[in-house]
Amino acid sequence: PAFGCKVGLTNYASAYATGLLLARRTLAKLKIDGDFKGQETADGKYSQVRTKEDDLGQEGRYPFKAILDVGLTRTTTGARIFGCLKGAVDGGIAIPHKPNRFPGFSNGKLD
Repeated sequence: PAFGCKVGLTNYASAYATGLLLARRTLAKLKIDGDFKGQETADGKYSQVRTKEDDLGQEGRYPFKAILDVGLTRTTTGARIFGCLKGAVDGGIAIPHKPNRFPGFSNGKLD
């Protein structure tokens, strides 16, 4: 518990903040943080940093791309690892993902 913070280190919000911080620091270190701002507001909407136009070879710089490797972590819906993923994507890193593992996801079916 660095910085004197002893509580709130194991919830979804702290995982999101960690992913967001990781993305912004990575892009700043590579000096491309001005090109890829990420989400301006944290509204929880699904967004992609890299689009199909990027894959077709349009001019300009590609966003930093990463692949999520969860290792032995359980990948249940709403797991904290997906909070970190969402934070990193909102921070401007292109990570291939689908929104069906985020908390509150509904596929539209009513039981």
